[in-house]
Amino acid sequence: MPLPLILWGAAALLAGTGVVKGVGAMSDFDDAKKIGKSAEKRHSKAEAKLEKQRIQTNADFEKLGEIKLAAFTNQIKFLVQAIKNSGKNAQSKLSQFNQNFSIENLKEMEAVVLNSLRIENGIASGTVTGVLAGLGAYSSVGTLAAASTGTAISSLSGVAATNATLAWLGGGSLATGGFGMAGGALALGGIVLGPALAVGGFMLASKAEEALTQAREYEAEVDIAVAKIKASRVVLEALSANAEEMAAALIETARRFDAVKVSDDSNPAAFEQMCMLGKALKAIADTPIMESDGTASEHIATKISGYLEI
Repeated sequence: MPLPLILWGAAALLAGTGVVKGVGAMSDFDDAKKIGKSAEKRHSKAEAKLEKQRIQTNADFEKLGEIKLAAFTNQIKFLVQAIKNSGKNAQSKLSQFNQNFSIENLKEMEAVVLNSLRIENGIASGTVTGVLAGLGAYSSVGTLAAASTGTAISSLSGVAATNATLAWLGGGSLATGGFGMAGGALALGGIVLGPALAVGGFMLASKAEEALTQAREYEAEVDIAVAKIKASRVVLEALSANAEEMAAALIETARRFDAVKVSDDSNPAAFEQMCMLGKALKAIADTPIMESDGTASEHIATKISGYLEI
């Protein structure tokens, strides 16, 4: 028997509602997928920028290490020999000039030169690796003393051994099997790994509303991760800026040293000026550009600007 007209209407209404719900569910799944894909893309982009800056900062540290090493094996070495050439008279003349060069100062410089030559030979022979970035990051004496034994940055004694940022810079990202990524992120103040739930995970949700909720939660987690990655990149940029600032100061001071250098104290005025510049060169090189927690040392330009005014 044919259905009454009112029942046909009800059936059509129910069918229409089902279609609407089905369309709504598909739309929620599509939205969830779009949200997830967009969040993944932002996270990947942020990680790529961080990795690019990591490579740049490590290169800046290594360049600074090379400049320091060159200053120790050239200008500082020349200064030590010039003082020795001048004999006992040099000590009295330096005291008159208020340079206060003590026997301890001279011995310290000699030790730096000796360790520098050892590192230089080690690098040339391939027996020492990864020390230039550490030398760039920290003051000369402690790092050189440890590095001259032939150990890598990650196993240097003292503050360098516990600095995850430095280990990460030289070790690479987790994607390439680098050891120090997680530790470096902690040192920089942010976890850079993305949320554990992948887009495919919430797409398997039994309900469209559940998938959309999970996608929005995922998006929020990614926002937090991206913000931390950006903060980490800012720290690396500051470290690079410090390295560049010190490198420029060392190059300029070494240039001035070479312009006035004399092999003994036969020209007292030139000898004094050379000693002042030599002490300035050593003092600049001894200034750490990175703190023990992996962050950039503050006010580097202010700390070293006085030496350039000599």
